[in-house]
Amino acid sequence: NLEYFSLKAADKILVTNRKIKEKLLQNYPFLSFDDVVIMRHGFDQEDFDRNIATPKEKKEKLVITHSGNFIEYSTPKFFLEAFKKLTIERPDIAANFELHFVGIIGRHNEKLIKRLKLEPFVKLHGYIDHNETIKKIKSSDVLWLQVGRKRNIDAILPGKLFEYVGARKPILGCVPEGAAKLALEEYKASYITEPENIDQIKNELIKIHTDFRKNMLPIPEEDFVIQHDRKYLTEQVTKILQFYLRTD
Repeated sequence: NLEYFSLKAADKILVTNRKIKEKLLQNYPFLSFDDVVIMRHGFDQEDFDRNIATPKEKKEKLVITHSGNFIEYSTPKFFLEAFKKLTIERPDIAANFELHFVGIIGRHNEKLIKRLKLEPFVKLHGYIDHNETIKKIKSSDVLWLQVGRKRNIDAILPGKLFEYVGARKPILGCVPEGAAKLALEEYKASYITEPENIDQIKNELIKIHTDFRKNMLPIPEEDFVIQHDRKYLTEQVTKILQFYLRTD
């Protein structure tokens, strides 16, 4: 009597427990609210165990990495404009950053980078295979997540968030109110801003730089990380199935 309701888009999304349950109960009225169990995306720990990050050289710059493509409700525009503002107001701090993009960012975003004259700070890696992506993530200091605004955006969780979680790296989340923000708050090692607030993003970049220089970047909540390991999630599914088999 378990039903799994998944929505697959360019970046794989899940909707929040309540909205999934409400949808399922419309289609399966013989189920009760408590009959439905919803689980988040997870990560494969083996991906991180077998892919060794390239050792960082001494005095290397602070690396912020975005992994994945930009889609309809996700744009680097506000982040890039915030960083541009940082180069003007605090060029001493901006000079210590490298902004890495893993994945296809689109020609219009490449043109934006050129228009803002940010080429010296940006490294575009384009499409690379999953193992190389994991290495890039692991060798970064901070990972960046962007979730813009659209209908029901409060219920959307990008799958890549949990790959970031698996890396156990601090995350800069430019996200609206909703599921993504709640997950970042649970993760603990997060810097959170509104998605379009340029000044907020700029100020969080300054804070990240300060924490990095003091060797005080936040550490994730390990229990939260473990609970999103796919082995753990599989164990939970097994227990649920066993319960229903015994009940039947």
